[in-house]
Amino acid sequence: MSGELWITLVDTADIVGFTMTFCVNIVLLGLLRTRGKNLGTYKYLMAFFSVFSIFYAIIESILRPIMHIENATFFLISRKRFNYSTRLGKINSAFYCACFATSFVVSGVHFVYRFFATCKPDLLRLFNMPYLLLWPLGCSIPVTMWASVSYFLYPDTEYTEAAVSNVLKTHYNWIKKENVSYIAYVYYQYDENGVKYVYIKNLLGCFVHYFVMSMTFVVMFYCGYATWRTMNEHKEVSNKTRQLQSQLFKALVLQTLIPSIFMYAPTGVMFIAPFFNIDLNANANFIVFCSFLYPGLDPLILIFIIRDFRQTIFKFICRGKKNSVDESRSTTRANLSHGATS
Repeated sequence: MSGELWITLVDTADIVGFTMTFCVNIVLLGLLRTRGKNLGTYKYLMAFFSVFSIFYAIIESILRPIMHIENATFFLISRKRFNYSTRLGKINSAFYCACFATSFVVSGVHFVYRFFATCKPDLLRLFNMPYLLLWPLGCSIPVTMWASVSYFLYPDTEYTEAAVSNVLKTHYNWIKKENVSYIAYVYYQYDENGVKYVYIKNLLGCFVHYFVMSMTFVVMFYCGYATWRTMNEHKEVSNKTRQLQSQLFKALVLQTLIPSIFMYAPTGVMFIAPFFNIDLNANANFIVFCSFLYPGLDPLILIFIIRDFRQTIFKFICRGKKNSVDESRSTTRANLSHGATS
């Protein structure tokens, strides 16, 4: 598809995703406050993820990213909403990369908590104070690695300047070069003699990205499998506890599928395609399209899987419909009574 069509789809996903993310996460935060007593410390982890999702959606909406893959190069282009320096634009793009990485890392922490709760309950103390403060510190290490790599290992060069100008001119000709900031992941290029020149630093940066992604995925898979196996082996817990554990595990299974479809798979394509010199061109914007929708879809799983949350929502909807019907009937009776009197 053309760049113009993709930008239209991406901007639409931005509006829909931001609205859905804000509304759904606000509802989830309200449910955690009023109906989350049985969740223990886990509700604070869920609350953090909700607040982060709203923050992430705001950052995405401000930076309005474009992704483009061409000539063994992946371009992350941000459309400026106001004028600022090239250096600040680079910092903004690296910060967006940090938020992107945080999504992977926090998802892994969710699975670690459920693994502790089900398989190693004595280790749940690590999610209480003062150990709780160590988790943000630990999570910040891979996130900082991802952002630092994006900022330091992909400098702007004459080649990247010419390449991004050509991309804008060819695929997004209504966007001016001075109105964007970018990070260009150049894997390799050919000189005038046809000799391939490999960018070792850039490939090293991609290895760091893959390492962070792989580690979070391994953590989710191992903890998820171990949690499932332990739940099937131990039947002696109370029915109420088992039901809650089962609901949370179903939520986590779906919370694995959603990021796998909307985050892991697109990001994998994002880094693999340039290595094999696959020119996705403007079609690489499907990655942005998915990332705009992801923060709003994830909390929906918790709302509809956890019974207390689901029943609260349904009761609220039914009560609203009942009040609307009662009000309509009262209005009708009043009109009939007024007509009879007349």
